[in-house]
Amino acid sequence: MRRYVRKLLGLLPGRRDEALIGMLRHARSFVTGRPVAQPAGARAIAGDVPGRWLRVVDPTATGSRQLEREVTDPTEAAAVRAGWLLVDAHERLSRLGARQVFQHELDAWHAYADDTIALLNHHAKPGSMAVPESKINRLRYRRTMDFAQPGDRVFDVGFGRGYLAAQLIKERGIEAYHGIDVVQGYLKSALELFEANGLSDASIDLEIGDLFELTREKVEGTGATLMICCEVLEHVDDAELALRTLADALPDGADLLFSVPLHGRMESTWGHLSVFDVARLKEMLDGAGLHAHHVEPLSNAWTLVVASRSPELSQRVRNASGRPPTRVSAPLVSSRTFLRIDAKDMTALGGRTRLEPDAKDGDKVSCSITAEGGVSFPVDGLEAVRVLFDVPEPDQLLRFEVTAHEGDRLAGQWSWTPKKGALVKGVQRFSMRPGEKGLSFNAGPHHDIRSADRVEVRVHAVAGGTATFGFKAAFLP
Repeated sequence: MRRYVRKLLGLLPGRRDEALIGMLRHARSFVTGRPVAQPAGARAIAGDVPGRWLRVVDPTATGSRQLEREVTDPTEAAAVRAGWLLVDAHERLSRLGARQVFQHELDAWHAYADDTIALLNHHAKPGSMAVPESKINRLRYRRTMDFAQPGDRVFDVGFGRGYLAAQLIKERGIEAYHGIDVVQGYLKSALELFEANGLSDASIDLEIGDLFELTREKVEGTGATLMICCEVLEHVDDAELALRTLADALPDGADLLFSVPLHGRMESTWGHLSVFDVARLKEMLDGAGLHAHHVEPLSNAWTLVVASRSPELSQRVRNASGRPPTRVSAPLVSSRTFLRIDAKDMTALGGRTRLEPDAKDGDKVSCSITAEGGVSFPVDGLEAVRVLFDVPEPDQLLRFEVTAHEGDRLAGQWSWTPKKGALVKGVQRFSMRPGEKGLSFNAGPHHDIRSADRVEVRVHAVAGGTATFGFKAAFLP
């Protein structure tokens, strides 16, 4: 996120740019004879806009507290719980927010797809394959393929233009593929794709058919061991009925793999009639009599679910392939040790502050202020700062302000005006990070705080009176 903000700020005009703009403005005035236009009043740069990183949701909504419909194997059940939690995290973040949090993991998955899926041959017009061969779709094909086993007989509801079918047959070695779709034009496109990739003689059957007309006899007649329904449920009027229909048509012992857009994704697609959050998907599975064996957020775009009518351990999920265990975790900080500020390095803020080093604690000072005052101390870059106040008379203190500086530039700020009873007698500790709202201190604007060289802590006393408190500080460079 810091890189993202720094990149945006780098696009703003600097002092030299502003000077040049001023010169050009005066030059235009000289040529036209018109008076120099006065600059507009300064506008505040948007700060913590709700929805920018965290999605705006109903804060009063609560879960039903009913017991989850879980599989019997405790390890698989724990993995499914983790999957739902990860999907929920994606959905509570905006698309850009999720990218900031999970991009390092996504990059590893995209590399896996690129390394293991060959581009298909096709007779399509140049540029028409941009969407089906995009990074996110290639990863969707790859993950679907990971759950298909050699020898599977696949029944696919919504074969589209045949990209998934071609990849399943070429790369996964399935025994047979039967697909239905309601779009007549897809039939010709899919057959052309199969021909272009040498699959004309493969065991592929395509037909025009409606999901809502499926029966178990129909699907069992193909010998299906795996049903697939990707990017279909969001297109139908009644997604709950659609999933029940799929579940009823699922042969004994077969599995169902389906995917839908993550909540808050792909909402500009006019053909998507409804949205799916975790709560809805769980209710849909319950209503269809299905057990989830695997759940994952896919490519920051979809939720992928592998389910069946049986609660027993899924061998399909257990045997599924996936990306190599490449370590992708990147360090979040350059230093992991808090550095304590020695009392002798603290200086008084203003002429109405008096500091006295504590006789027993070399990191602590006694700070006496009149009206307002505080402490300044040096830092060598700033990731986080923490402060300690030892307050004998909390009613004498009105407001606390913490600011980080690089020379004369304000790099970050936090403030707290305690409500009655929030500041108590004795020791209280606080920690602050740029832009983050804490339990007490609220963050203000910040910019490149890692270059900070000084922190100032300013305290306001009640009605211009005097107050005394103990103070300690530490920082993470």
